[in-house]
Amino acid sequence: MSKYPGQPEQAPKWYRDRGQSYIESEFSKELGDLAEAIEKEHWFGDQTKHSRYRVDFILKDARLIIELDGHEYHSTKDQLENDAIRQRYLIRAGYSVIRFTGREINRNAAGCVAEVRTLYKEKMQRAPAKYRAMYIDYPFVYRETIKALKFFKELHPNRVFNSVPIDELIPHAIEWLHEKSFITAFLFYPPEDDREVRHLDGSIKEYKKGEVRINNFPDEWYSFELGTHMKSYSHLFDEFILVADDPVYIEPLRSVLPETFSKFKIGDYEFEHLANGKLLRHGNENTSYIGSDLVRVSWQRLWYVIGASLGLSLYEM
Repeated sequence: MSKYPGQPEQAPKWYRDRGQSYIESEFSKELGDLAEAIEKEHWFGDQTKHSRYRVDFILKDARLIIELDGHEYHSTKDQLENDAIRQRYLIRAGYSVIRFTGREINRNAAGCVAEVRTLYKEKMQRAPAKYRAMYIDYPFVYRETIKALKFFKELHPNRVFNSVPIDELIPHAIEWLHEKSFITAFLFYPPEDDREVRHLDGSIKEYKKGEVRINNFPDEWYSFELGTHMKSYSHLFDEFILVADDPVYIEPLRSVLPETFSKFKIGDYEFEHLANGKLLRHGNENTSYIGSDLVRVSWQRLWYVIGASLGLSLYEM
């Protein structure tokens, strides 16, 4: 069993290789300069949690999957439903998926490959310095926004403040980044909050240093689901941003960060910290992470992000 369910795996034991289909063969013949970069037939998932999904072609460095839908295997109601479930899984695993019908391949396989080549080049040109995941406990953000609004209104009684939606808040949470970055934001919340944020699922928000892709996860046990997801897909990301403050997140975040501390100096003082993570949380006086290694993770109080989204400068907070 794979440590990370989202990771490509070998074919399961029950699978019998049927060889390339006709349309897969025709597509392969036109690959040309893509032949060295593209890989054929990969499996995703483990059978206990996420079943097993076979993909036709994958360009790993661009996180791009190519699926060829032959009429025989992709025309029934059940198969179309299974395809939709699988595609949602692959997208949430951090991959883009491009699909071609058998008719498209038969009519112009070279044109289909050319489309893949163009998309591949675009993705590689836009490739970020780092891939980052932002895990958001939406009820935490909602509660803190209400408290922060009350505080800032009392601090500036002559100013009018209106809270901004979560997708407008996110860019303010990543202003500290200095290089181009693709950020996948995972929004976790109980089902009763779905009406407020369901429109954001699958949306992409561009900002001056890259883009943020938002994925929604409504679940009764959303806190535990967040931790499970973080550990399951940790192989896809270089850094992790957690917008939350609850002891339930200590174990999952610690497990995806380096085992050993890094050291840095400020003047004559040397400090230890845990690299590859950032927390948007409560202040030191009431954070849930006291007593854990997470106190050595870079952090910022969420109220500063909320204040920035309201148009306040650092000196006005």
